[in-house]
Amino acid sequence: MNIKESVKGIIKKIAVKLGLEVTETEDSNLSFADKGFNPLAIGAAVVANIAVDDSDIIIEGESERAKAIREIKDYYQEDMETAAAEIALATGGCIIRPFSDGEDIGVNLIGNDNFMITDAIGRNIKGVIMQLDGYVAESDSFKLFESQRIISGVSGKIVEIKRFAFKNGNETDILRTRWKEFKTEEYILSDQLLFGFYRCPTLNRDNYNSSNGVPITFGNEKVVENVKKKYEQYNEEFNRKEAVIFVGKRMFKKEDGSLQGKKEYSLAGKTFIVGDPDLNGTVENSIKEYSPEINEEEWKAGINLNLSVLEMCCGFSRGVFTAPETAFATATEMHNSLKKTFSFVKRFRSSIAHGNKMLFNAISIIMTLNGTVPYGDFKVSHDWSYDYIEQTAEKFNQLLQAHAAGCLKDEDLVSWVKGIDEQEAQKYMQELRAYAEDDITDEQPIKRELD
Repeated sequence: MNIKESVKGIIKKIAVKLGLEVTETEDSNLSFADKGFNPLAIGAAVVANIAVDDSDIIIEGESERAKAIREIKDYYQEDMETAAAEIALATGGCIIRPFSDGEDIGVNLIGNDNFMITDAIGRNIKGVIMQLDGYVAESDSFKLFESQRIISGVSGKIVEIKRFAFKNGNETDILRTRWKEFKTEEYILSDQLLFGFYRCPTLNRDNYNSSNGVPITFGNEKVVENVKKKYEQYNEEFNRKEAVIFVGKRMFKKEDGSLQGKKEYSLAGKTFIVGDPDLNGTVENSIKEYSPEINEEEWKAGINLNLSVLEMCCGFSRGVFTAPETAFATATEMHNSLKKTFSFVKRFRSSIAHGNKMLFNAISIIMTLNGTVPYGDFKVSHDWSYDYIEQTAEKFNQLLQAHAAGCLKDEDLVSWVKGIDEQEAQKYMQELRAYAEDDITDEQPIKRELD
């Protein structure tokens, strides 16, 4: 049983104990934690950076509470937000759970592999079981889990929190673990759970209505494996390519057939022999080298093709798994290409905005419980960056500057703007010049009459 299955098994045990039903998460043979060449992690990092880079979370308000939350916002945005977005995209979802020692407040990030939703309506999660911590002591594995759910109380909605300790997959007394200072039960007056949640917008084709998200490459596991396979084959050919040296046997034997004196030396764990030359020539003339060429360009093209297919299957523009579209991609092609990724980013930003409001409301509740900052009004909003989609305008400005400097032909600029080939651009330029000449001809008689 792997770690993911172990966590799921324990969560199901807790759900049964509490009389809850869990929303099954879809298994994938791809993992965000895989080391080396990991297309899932690469894509998640690129899209997460597009979504949150150069954007800002704004905490509005002049109260002491608003000022205190702004300080935590700065820490979260600088150190944690991009990581939370990456985890959400790579695993399907990310819980951002604030915690406190009674004074200071920090946040933990919990990926989709370590929690299961027990109740949700739309974007509003009303119940979840998650793994908070774990450690190994004397070959025993200990894990700490927490259940949060909203229940109705006399004074309104209440968040019921229960914590469970497990040793080697079986429940144990929390007092016998290093979490003995944790409360096993808490009840907090609130109409939302005490965390934020980002969900990957990729469609779950196995369960359209699932509350749990799926990774950005969900459903394309075979494509990802093919990409990795081609990459490994490419490197394997390089590793196998070693120059082979053919040497005449007379270099190592005397006339009577006995072996001549020779010197050996090692390089990178391999043994090499320095032999004496033939009687009729030098060492250089007696050695033949066999060193076949590698079809490097073909391998690169194959890897790039597979990455392009992965982008197409995931609904992304060029530049997420491959190099961005450059050179003379037309304005229409460039805009439409970027638009595919940006439409995904817009949906993801909506989830981030909702998750951030949940997060900072939860932090405000913890501040109230700690009694460290007086209650006051605040509002959470976002100032999103649109630099990514505005690359079309940036590209056009670059081409204009190149054209003005005499480094770009008229036809090249026209073909990019109108999305036509060079021949059509030349024809279009001829028509423009003809119109200009007609205008001059029409104006000349009028000018003479005026004179």
